[in-house]
Amino acid sequence: MFTMVAFFWSRDGYNDFNTFYMQAASGTKGGSSGSPVIDWQGRAVALNAGSKSSSASAFFLPLERVVRALKFFQEGRDSFCDQWEAVTIPRGTLQVTFLHKGFDETRRLGLQSDTEQMVRNASPVGETGMLVVDSVVPGGPAHSLLEPGDVLVRINGDVITQFLKLETLLDDSVDRNIELQIERGGTPLTVDLTVSDMTP
Repeated sequence: MFTMVAFFWSRDGYNDFNTFYMQAASGTKGGSSGSPVIDWQGRAVALNAGSKSSSASAFFLPLERVVRALKFFQEGRDSFCDQWEAVTIPRGTLQVTFLHKGFDETRRLGLQSDTEQMVRNASPVGETGMLVVDSVVPGGPAHSLLEPGDVLVRINGDVITQFLKLETLLDDSVDRNIELQIERGGTPLTVDLTVSDMTP
């Protein structure tokens, strides 16, 4: 069974706050980064990104992220006949970090029971919680508009409870405005934000 986590190795090590990884107990060894991860049906679902030998935990990059990047490279190849040129892969960001918190925690943050029921009905079977703002970068697009503890309900009218769906939406909305519906202490709020590109 996989869980989704933000990738933080250590305080001074590698981290990526805009991509979330599958995590599973695994005996993955060094040198296997980039190898495919196969599910019980024999399907490739991710690429091995790294592991922590101290806890026997491994982290896997969901294959959807790899497929998206590959499409940009293929489009670049098709655009240039005689030579390759640099390919830019936009990565959308609000300069906000989110955590996935269980419904019991979102209720403690004030989430209305009607909102919870609506989210449960609109989400995949087995959904256990929602995305909650953890931190906001000062001066970023969400500064002064979002706060830690805000519970994300919808973006552009769609219920969003999973990191992968959030990332895909942000990546496809670079330099465009999106509408976030949140609850802050039980109070519904609507916030319009411009998605920026974190690609240097």
